[in-house]
Amino acid sequence: MDKLTPQNAQQEHMVQILLAKMQGVEVELYDRIGKEWITSATSAVYVDSNYRIKSHELPIAKGIWAIIDKKWKWAAKDNDGGVWFYVERPSKGDYCWYEDSEGCALNALALNTDGIDWRKSLTRRPEGV
Repeated sequence: MDKLTPQNAQQEHMVQILLAKMQGVEVELYDRIGKEWITSATSAVYVDSNYRIKSHELPIAKGIWAIIDKKWKWAAKDNDGGVWFYVERPSKGDYCWYEDSEGCALNALALNTDGIDWRKSLTRRPEGV
């Protein structure tokens, strides 16, 4: 049998949803009755349902990025809950993110990072801000 490959964007999206579920990444399902996104609690995936991979980006608004020095291009949450800014894209370690060349700075902003998995929290500064 030939290897199957996605034939369109919808099929590619469903492949990504399956991979996310298999790799333990949180997936959300659109609840048509409640008209909201809810956590998909089962391993089942239905082709007639709408799914998305849950975002774990940090809640830093464009207006906040605008007042942060432009040299800081990345932000990420560590295992202990601290949020750091980075000049270069950091690498993920066992308990934190690190960046060797340019350095980092501890975030002084009050951000609500509850429910954000530190391992998936790497957030890039928006373009043009």
